[in-house]
Amino acid sequence: MNQRKPALPREVLHILGTAQPEGSSIARIVGVLARELDHQRYRIHAWFLAGEGPLVASLERAGARASALDWWRGARDPVGAWRFWQRLRRLSIDIVHIHYGGRSVRWLARAATGAKIVLHVHSRINELRDLSLVDFSAWGADLVVAASQAVASRVVDRPVRVIYAGAGVPGGDAPAPRCPPSSEVVLGVAGRLIVLKGIGYLLDAAAVLQREFPSLRVEIAGSGAQRRELEQKAEELGLASSVRFLGWVDDLASVLPRWDVLVMPSLEEGFPIAALDAMAAGLPVVGSAVGGVPELVEDGKTGWLVPPRDVEALASRIRLLLNNPEQRLAMGAAAQRRVRDHFSLAQMVESFGKLYDELLTRG
Repeated sequence: MNQRKPALPREVLHILGTAQPEGSSIARIVGVLARELDHQRYRIHAWFLAGEGPLVASLERAGARASALDWWRGARDPVGAWRFWQRLRRLSIDIVHIHYGGRSVRWLARAATGAKIVLHVHSRINELRDLSLVDFSAWGADLVVAASQAVASRVVDRPVRVIYAGAGVPGGDAPAPRCPPSSEVVLGVAGRLIVLKGIGYLLDAAAVLQREFPSLRVEIAGSGAQRRELEQKAEELGLASSVRFLGWVDDLASVLPRWDVLVMPSLEEGFPIAALDAMAAGLPVVGSAVGGVPELVEDGKTGWLVPPRDVEALASRIRLLLNNPEQRLAMGAAAQRRVRDHFSLAQMVESFGKLYDELLTRG
């Protein structure tokens, strides 16, 4: 009697942009899928189109078959497009999951592989232009995933499925509360040091607050083109001894235990991964009410939301937490519960698994 051979895993290729640390939020999603999806059902590949960087090795360690290409200019680089096409033709791919690139990437992926195409939209703006909201076309995609409801609203021509990024909560089902606060309070902020992140507004708010709270400290985890400008601003505001620039921090869990509040003064966010990680660690968040932030942070429960660019409102909400240590702890505990119940890694992995299953069972 002949025995049926087990089905081979289906091949899923993720297309990403930069392999430098600033691309870690998206790469992290791919890494979790490489580790946690059923390996007998799905095998994860990852290509970075903007050249080599440390995230290639990071995804390899997670179990993905990762590599880098040099094709970041899209249709303006026909030689790069040809190399991309040739490389696609050498693989047998079932799903191409595109996080980066325009219509030319989708068209070539479809033509070269015949695979199902997933377009994953992470933002509501095009950073190469300005900070204005833009609409995105999902032309050429079989299915569209958005990082948040706010992002989904900018996709104009396809139904969209929202799948939130997930985070692990220390302590599993019963996360432990953070230690009682000390006299020194540390405000943390994490992300790229660019205008979009609004970190200058936090420095302005800290200068206002330090008159009342001389032990207040600010730690900035990130790197980017605005660093020197922000360092100079801190000096001009008299904050040089109170503000610490940490540089890029690969593992935010290494600094979160010494922070008391995560501040996110961004001008726009598709879905705030730094806030997600902070909440998972039991920190309240004071953030701008932009993009997908209100979908994560419950105003008055897990933190506070303020209008972007409003230094007075930002300082006011931080002041409430500085004056009320018990509220900081209560909001932090509520933040942990919210991540555990609604934004867990298991929920994210299950959602993508169901999406891939559904896509492959279509006609």
